[in-house]
Amino acid sequence: MSVPMKGSRYVRWGLGVLLVALLLQAARLALHKAFSIDEFQYAHAAWLMAHGQVPYRDFFEVHFPLVYQLLAPLFVLLGDDPRNVLVLRAAMLVPLAGACASVFLLNRREGRTAALLAPVLLLLSPTFLHFATEVRPDALTAALFLGALAALAMQPGSRSSSFLAGLLLAASGWGSQKALFFGGLVGAVLLVDLFLRRGRTPALIAAPGAFFLGLATTLTGVATYLTVTGSWRAWWQWCFVWASEHQRHYPGFSWREYLMPALGKEPAFFLLAVVGVGFTVRRMLQHDPNLPLRERLRTPDLLLIVAVPATFGAYALQRAPFPYSLLPFLGVLAIFAARGVLAVLSRLHTPVGRSVGFIGLLGLFAVQAAHVDALLNGGGNARQREVLARIATLTGPEDVVYDNSGGFVSRPHVHFYFYTDAYLRGSLVDLLSHDMPRALVDQGCVLRVDDLRTSGLPPALRRFLDTHYQPFDGDLFLWGQRYRVSTETGKLEDAFLAVRGDRYFVHPASALDAGALFIDGVRITTPEFDLTRGPHAVRYEGRAEGFQLLWLPRDAKRWTPRPGAPATYSRLL
Repeated sequence: MSVPMKGSRYVRWGLGVLLVALLLQAARLALHKAFSIDEFQYAHAAWLMAHGQVPYRDFFEVHFPLVYQLLAPLFVLLGDDPRNVLVLRAAMLVPLAGACASVFLLNRREGRTAALLAPVLLLLSPTFLHFATEVRPDALTAALFLGALAALAMQPGSRSSSFLAGLLLAASGWGSQKALFFGGLVGAVLLVDLFLRRGRTPALIAAPGAFFLGLATTLTGVATYLTVTGSWRAWWQWCFVWASEHQRHYPGFSWREYLMPALGKEPAFFLLAVVGVGFTVRRMLQHDPNLPLRERLRTPDLLLIVAVPATFGAYALQRAPFPYSLLPFLGVLAIFAARGVLAVLSRLHTPVGRSVGFIGLLGLFAVQAAHVDALLNGGGNARQREVLARIATLTGPEDVVYDNSGGFVSRPHVHFYFYTDAYLRGSLVDLLSHDMPRALVDQGCVLRVDDLRTSGLPPALRRFLDTHYQPFDGDLFLWGQRYRVSTETGKLEDAFLAVRGDRYFVHPASALDAGALFIDGVRITTPEFDLTRGPHAVRYEGRAEGFQLLWLPRDAKRWTPRPGAPATYSRLL
């Protein structure tokens, strides 16, 4: 059974124009939407790999590293400016385009209209567009998985398409542990089909030898990387043993937490997908009634049907199913949603009815455009780009920076645990309380970035940060200390810890006019001065109520601390 209504040339042209408009909108969103806290973490991991460091072995990481490996060359080419994270966002448009091409190909047998509808509906999904335009392993993994399904569905199949399918399926697994679940289920169906066929054709894999060669090519590349970097044991420990422990103890929540809002934002998308799944299953069951049931089910559509519960299960079975885990699921649903549209339109036999259907698509586009504008409210990532520009101005590529999320992007971090989540902050209290302050001093960390996770740090570490870093603005804090002069004696005796041998200054400079400042017994007569690394005795006599000793940034400009300035840099999703 097929959908009788295939669409006119004008409809296909209209869908093509709409697709181009949606792709341009996606590019606009990628370049201007605010960065989430996780994106900075992934971008910093890519920068570390660009500088020769190995995840698991040299820095804490629990995700598979494919997205870092692919993005790292951009830092090699463009340098260490933190604002290059925007280029990484632009690069993520490539897998987004790949996902669109894949869903197009997966519906090509349904006709050109259905093929064009699939990427259109995919880009009309606010949830998909939100996260697929971000620097995330899930976005790349979803694109690779859909590409593997598209290669398997190519008719007629060939050795090259089978090789590509194996290559992409294994690559999706190297992109994210989640793909081991949904990709593994699809792979299990392929293996069962091959076993039942026992060499007979046709099978779901056109050329099994080429398919396994594709798998082996990717897996050989992975094994070579882990061997050359000497990170087999560390990879296994962090990505499997520790990740499993993390899943058991992470403070979780229901899969409904984020799925239900997605259903509320795009009910038509999910409803059409249900119609499309029902239509596809019905067509498979009614195909050539003289054939046994298992023969009627053995079509490329079988893999798509299996992919629906497989991708949903990879989302719902997580202890903390965040919405970006929905990307592979939404990608598969878009294929069926397109079929659902044509199934509905096929029941509308009048031109007026069909026109109403396509006007409905335009209405969905208008709603989605409004959603994109809402994501860009508040200036999008303009404020974050300002902060990144300040990091580039205040520090050099060699200056160590602290942030609990890697928000400095392209600067050296302080500790192996360059980021922590809720579980780590609860299980590493002693390390964060004692080792982290020591590492901040040992590494000569001159700047820290405030983020959403700062409030969850142990009190001892927060006290150290408050004492030794002063607010440049609400998001950036530079090394320095505050001093209060006794109102009774007009004297102060204290100490200052210079985190590195460098240039420092007194703020306000008027404190020198109102009294005498001595560091290690030497009177300071100018606002700026050099200090060697380590502790220094501080003595003051005069009329100033207080003053601060502050690190002089790389731009050699003295600055005024701004206590109480609002923090705007760090965002969750």
